[in-house]
Amino acid sequence: MPIEEPICDHILLPTDGSTATEQAVSHGLGLARTSDATVHALYVTDESEFSAVTDASAHEQLRFSVEKLGRRATTDIAETAAEFDLTAEHELRQGTPYEEIFDHVVEQNIDLVAMGTHGQAGVGPDLGSTTLRVVRNADVPVLTVRFREDIDIDVANYYEVYDDVLVATDGSDGSMVAAEQGIDIAEMYGATVHALYVVDTNTYAYEDVPRSIVGLLKESGNTALDEIAAMGRERGVEVETPIRRGRPSRELLNYVDENDVDLVTLGAHGRTSEVHLGSTTERVIRMSRQPTLSVQ
Repeated sequence: MPIEEPICDHILLPTDGSTATEQAVSHGLGLARTSDATVHALYVTDESEFSAVTDASAHEQLRFSVEKLGRRATTDIAETAAEFDLTAEHELRQGTPYEEIFDHVVEQNIDLVAMGTHGQAGVGPDLGSTTLRVVRNADVPVLTVRFREDIDIDVANYYEVYDDVLVATDGSDGSMVAAEQGIDIAEMYGATVHALYVVDTNTYAYEDVPRSIVGLLKESGNTALDEIAAMGRERGVEVETPIRRGRPSRELLNYVDENDVDLVTLGAHGRTSEVHLGSTTERVIRMSRQPTLSVQ
């Protein structure tokens, strides 16, 4: 059932037409259905794909095939949204994908972007370059969903429900904004919030760092968790407030697995990063088996 004041009025679902994006689409449609939001399906024909094709006929044939794929992919999303009685729009654009996504966000007053992550690189999942650029630079929350081969989704009949939402905080302003978003979503779904603060043991791993820093970090964590718990009480949302020690990304991911968390929310930029994607956030997005909502 849609809530009276939904967090999203317009949700953008960029697609590249691959099966790897279907799970991101299902989560995006789930949020749209709960918020009664308008769905925007977008496919961008990447001009760089044609740069190496010099033969005019081959160039045109390739463009036709790519645009046909994009048209089918966006139409499928729009038709599925219509089955949920949602307003849906679909569009094909040409250009650099992440730039076109940013333009679409501004032009259509998008509130949230839902995207998939792709492939494998090295020892862990690789964030697609477009997804990474969007997460790093978008002015709206970005829901990233890692493709999982162990889940078979029929998007038309799949409806995501979140029972447990993890809100990760390091006490920074950005993480507190993300906490508000996480509480909003928990309220929508009647979910429990797990507000987690990790005392970063890397901070005091060096000999010249006073051991008293541990107490200060824990105090800072308790202050942040108390604030999140108070926000939850005001909204009638149950909030648990665990504290852990260790490497933040590892502890977050372990907590997700141990507590059957359905959604992770965290700030796109950590306490030590104002420009680039926070290292903890990027590691969590790359490795989490569950969807991650990063908030600027």
